[in-house]
Amino acid sequence: MNTGDARFGGWAIRQLWQLPRCGAIPRVVLGAAGTGGAGRPALTAGLIDWNSMSTPLQSDEIVEPNRSILIDWIQALRRRKFLGLALLIVFVGAAIVYLHIATYKYAAILTVTPADQNAPKATGGLASISTIVGVDLNNQGGPAFGIYAEAVTSYPVAEKLSRNEALMRAIFSQSWDASQRQWREPHSALRSLSVTVKSLLGVPIKPWQPPGASELQAYIQKSIVVLENKKKPFIQLSYENEDPQFAAELLRETNAATDNFLRQRSLTRAAIYVRYLEQRLAQIQVEDYRVSVLQALSTYEKTRMMASVDASFAAESFGGIWVSPNFTTPNPWLVLLLAVVLALVVWIALAIAVLPLFSMIRRSIRRQQFIESME
Repeated sequence: MNTGDARFGGWAIRQLWQLPRCGAIPRVVLGAAGTGGAGRPALTAGLIDWNSMSTPLQSDEIVEPNRSILIDWIQALRRRKFLGLALLIVFVGAAIVYLHIATYKYAAILTVTPADQNAPKATGGLASISTIVGVDLNNQGGPAFGIYAEAVTSYPVAEKLSRNEALMRAIFSQSWDASQRQWREPHSALRSLSVTVKSLLGVPIKPWQPPGASELQAYIQKSIVVLENKKKPFIQLSYENEDPQFAAELLRETNAATDNFLRQRSLTRAAIYVRYLEQRLAQIQVEDYRVSVLQALSTYEKTRMMASVDASFAAESFGGIWVSPNFTTPNPWLVLLLAVVLALVVWIALAIAVLPLFSMIRRSIRRQQFIESME
């Protein structure tokens, strides 16, 4: 072997050494070249067996073509066990940090039941004449309670609650300056970024305003959970806050504002119905119809009476407001369990899919480089 052949063989060995570890060493056949002289070794790129490089080999293990993919996954997880341990430490550590900085909240629950369960209902001729004059008396036995759940999160109720300054300051404490006793725009990096992006895009920027009824309505819709019992006449309101006393107060004030809103609504409608029935009474000459109109008129007079007293009109509290003695959110055990589950999911995804994909891409790039260098 002359000096040129030795240099060529050394170059080929260096190229093979730079390849990634594979299941079998690629077969490079050194044969006699037609132009290199008899017995001169030549590297034949076309005889390189790249199929043997498709599956990584770890710990001198021979890969069987028919081996179950589940076994491959298990071995991949075993090879990445330290990665799983590191992820578990990171996620559990993040959960512990969150538990140290999280705001612990207490739950307040208010259950209400119809306050007008004994309201009179129209039957027989009274129901018929009420339909003729355009009034459905049978829905007046509990119509206020029927829309109570929707009224809790309505704008009129939020508008009534927004008149309570103490309540507004407690809910929107970040926008209230206690030292200056005035509303101020809270400092927020997210809002600054949003304003910058909108300015670049030419989107109109809404100037900041002190919180009002609209903001309070959005807060109530997001924070107060309303659950209706489909089988029994019960509605449950629940709310969570870091101050258990404030949680109970907000439910109490919301229930009172909702009841007053429905009371005023029924008073207005009853007054309109009474005027209408009085006009019809003066026009109807048939005695049976007159009796039915008088009964309907009496029913709405009773409704006006019920809405005029100080007692609950639409819904009344069933057993008072219950406040949890201990915090309800966040649940430390649930947070830790979620951290462990997320760590396992990320570990499995990295060990089975992501990292093998990156390795395959790197092998493909190096393989292409080797082929190009051989040509």
